[in-house]
Amino acid sequence: MNKTTITLLLYTIFLCNLNGQTSSVLVPKNTRLPKDSIITNTLIKSLGGFLNLKEGLNRENTFVLPQNLLETSILLDEIKNIEKSTKFKNEKFYKCYLNNIIKINETEYLIQFYYLGLHKTEPILRANYSIMAQERDGQFYFYSPLKRNTVSWQTKKIKNTTFYFKNDFELPKAIAYTSKIAEYDNILNIPEQPMEFYCAENFNEVMKLIGVDFKLDYNGYSHNSIEAYENGNSLIINGVIASNYRDFDPHDLWHSRVRKILPANKIYKPVDEGCAFLYGGSWGYSWEEILQKFKRFVLSNPDANWLTLYNENKNYGNEKNKALRVDYTLNALLVKELYKEKDFSVILKLLSCGKKNEDYFRVLKEVTGITKSSFNNYMSTLIKQIK
Repeated sequence: MNKTTITLLLYTIFLCNLNGQTSSVLVPKNTRLPKDSIITNTLIKSLGGFLNLKEGLNRENTFVLPQNLLETSILLDEIKNIEKSTKFKNEKFYKCYLNNIIKINETEYLIQFYYLGLHKTEPILRANYSIMAQERDGQFYFYSPLKRNTVSWQTKKIKNTTFYFKNDFELPKAIAYTSKIAEYDNILNIPEQPMEFYCAENFNEVMKLIGVDFKLDYNGYSHNSIEAYENGNSLIINGVIASNYRDFDPHDLWHSRVRKILPANKIYKPVDEGCAFLYGGSWGYSWEEILQKFKRFVLSNPDANWLTLYNENKNYGNEKNKALRVDYTLNALLVKELYKEKDFSVILKLLSCGKKNEDYFRVLKEVTGITKSSFNNYMSTLIKQIK
């Protein structure tokens, strides 16, 4: 019997040994369950209810208590659509299996579950999760273990932000990060709100803190951050600035704040990138350094047609894998000019015009009077004003 046949046989036996379940949670027979069958049945039924509601609004999940919503919202976002496989074109490819229940005290349990699929003879693990469960009024409510996992961390409150960090963390980095958030939110007219800011060592720790022990989607991710917003409160778990890897990128932070107020499918990328150039630089260059590179490009192309170069997505960067596009830079100049004359609402219309260039030029004409035929002359004038 070859290895492939053995794998398939073992997986088939595993599936056949599942307890009969009608909910979305399957329980292998070798799973150790609480001796109290009432507790066990209530817990599994509640977990199934929690997972069945995960695709809706997080605040409407009736298996989450209000006081646990913020941190559990960030975990729920990581469970959404977890059954789906784009590769195999199957909406229910991955199944949920309960594999561990640990009693913490008389009313609380740590629950571990995973999502597994089978392609031909190969079992594919999509994700492992750990979540807390609390019994109350005849059912269980679920919440992220974030608070439990950081109970020994230090805290410091500055203005509206509470920082959570370990002993060896340089707090000024986080303060600089949140100051940049405040700057961007002021531009975008995002109201100031209470924020909890966790400083993790890397993205692996970020995931484990919230209850994601493994997720196939993030294989190879070293440094990243995740966010949640609920009921006027903000939560950021940052896996970049606490490490020695690099400081935060103000360019990427701009994109993150914009997506707080606009859905991704509405955002016109050249304006979004132009704003990120202007306010946060790019590829480690400051906006002033980008301008100097652009000036050299202008000098070497005195007869440039800016509408043509805009539509061509012309790159004038001189370093490999560090593209500096003409359309992004022209929008940065435009945004800077419009923001001097008007409030950001005009720019927001350009930012949210959609994905296509024709929609951009239509909205540009509506809000500024600049047409395709006048675009080259207008941009030439702006470019001459660069110091």
